[in-house]
Amino acid sequence: MSQMSDQIGGILESLKAIKGVHGAALIEKLGLIKGSALPGWVDPEAVAAMVTLILKASQRATKELEQGQFYSAIIESAKGKILFSELKDSVLVIITTVDAKLGIINLKLGAATDALKNMI
Repeated sequence: MSQMSDQIGGILESLKAIKGVHGAALIEKLGLIKGSALPGWVDPEAVAAMVTLILKASQRATKELEQGQFYSAIIESAKGKILFSELKDSVLVIITTVDAKLGIINLKLGAATDALKNMI
């Protein structure tokens, strides 16, 4: 494993350490996994496939509705939230519990995306 992928893994693990966060992954827009800190019950390949579909749909929706460039999305469900944040040629995905505090996650997410942007 290269030093850069170790650094990406470290950032993802720090996101996973936030209370209420099950895991995080960095996925290239073409579906390749750049790094992941996902729980054992989550298949990284399935996450990568879903991310590319959701990203394409979100980009198309923002374009069709003349809302400018897509930046991020949150999917809320019965058991938690899935956050998507676009960075350069990749998407950062965070999977949370229902009671996860989005304020804290967004604060840490900002620092993580800044660090990741300098690496990718």
